[in-house]
Amino acid sequence: MTKPKILCLHGFGENAELFKIRSRNFRAIVGDHAELVYLDGPIDIGKLHTTTGDLTESDLSNGFTNLAWWWMRRGWSYEARGIGKTLDLISSVLEEQGPFDGILGFSQGAALAIVIAELLAQKGLEGPLSLGNTAHPPIKFLVLAGAFQMEVPEYDYLYKETLAVPSLHIMGTYDTVVEPERSRTVQAYFDKPQVFEFVGGHFIPQSPQCARVMRAFLAPFIPEIDAEDNSAGRSQSVSSGSADAISAAA
Repeated sequence: MTKPKILCLHGFGENAELFKIRSRNFRAIVGDHAELVYLDGPIDIGKLHTTTGDLTESDLSNGFTNLAWWWMRRGWSYEARGIGKTLDLISSVLEEQGPFDGILGFSQGAALAIVIAELLAQKGLEGPLSLGNTAHPPIKFLVLAGAFQMEVPEYDYLYKETLAVPSLHIMGTYDTVVEPERSRTVQAYFDKPQVFEFVGGHFIPQSPQCARVMRAFLAPFIPEIDAEDNSAGRSQSVSSGSADAISAAA
């Protein structure tokens, strides 16, 4: 039986190697039951020196290539420089390494994941962004942490229709990089999004609560994942519009 495949997209100023560390909770849940493909952004914006707290795996140095999926330019107009190059890369990866069942995205990678899912769900959608002539099927699920909308007016057409892709949105109540309101705005574009809200900032929590919520969300797509203790991850469950909101301490 072919394992489900998940594309993993890092945040701005990170890279695939660093994202493997930041998403170690996710990796532990998935284990050997799915293939995780961590991709490097094609735009090099310099060097990032991580703190020792990030370096939990002994084979890593503390110098990382600082990569991105696009570079925002704000002036007379908003411009996402490099997005065309990124979508060309994604199109090639989808064709050569796909099909992918889901996408894990953090911050800018989460914003990109939404764009990919939208373009695959609405093939033939007219606009400046495109994945070319890829035959890749629609994405089945999204796990998004610190997600936001691409804030370029000419890309607003991507967010006009409800995206009927099962989605789990992870957001910190004290996130100062992607404020909670920006994440809530993008959640509204999804049909019945699941939301895990934690007390913390701009990161993917390593807590047992977050692990249980992710496990419960992933279980329908990765049958081998044991989701018997789903309810233990819900410290408080409320309804927030059309979203299932789960609140917990990090």
